[in-house]
Amino acid sequence: MAQRISVYLEEDVLAALNEHTQVSPLSRSELVDVAVRRFLRDERRRARTPPPGTRLAQRIAAGELPSRRVDGRRLPASGAPWAN
Repeated sequence: MAQRISVYLEEDVLAALNEHTQVSPLSRSELVDVAVRRFLRDERRRARTPPPGTRLAQRIAAGELPSRRVDGRRLPASGAPWAN
């Protein structure tokens, strides 16, 4: 089952799609379908995985990684908080 939709593409994207269609056994519709499916699959994967910082914090909290002690004397002076 499929439905027809209208999509507006920029000229350079349409030109690239037409060029690729010339050497591909797939039609433009099939190529767009494959591209949209890949995009949605990648977005679903990206939405399920937490950002790298979150994963690192979870590992430190679980004791898998040692935490580093931050000493304020070693931090470079950045000036007063109101001095932007």
